[in-house]
Amino acid sequence: MSSTTISFTVPKEIKLKLDAVTHIGYYDSVSEFLRDAIRTILQDRKDLRIAIAYELFTKKQISWGKAAEIIGSSIEETKELFEQRKI
Repeated sequence: MSSTTISFTVPKEIKLKLDAVTHIGYYDSVSEFLRDAIRTILQDRKDLRIAIAYELFTKKQISWGKAAEIIGSSIEETKELFEQRKI
């Protein structure tokens, strides 16, 4: 999988916590921690996965199969979920 570098601004309090991540030994880098945090949020938030998949699908950036994979559902369930979003 290829990677892309992004940058963003965080409040000082969050920056202090991010800096501590590598020092406490739970993660080797801030990037590793942030990737894990994003994976965890997406795993726990099906509503967010549905919204992301819907956005990408309606922009024709992904297929039905990829949308279902992102959501963690079948293609039929994905179609039903997307139909509900149109209401």
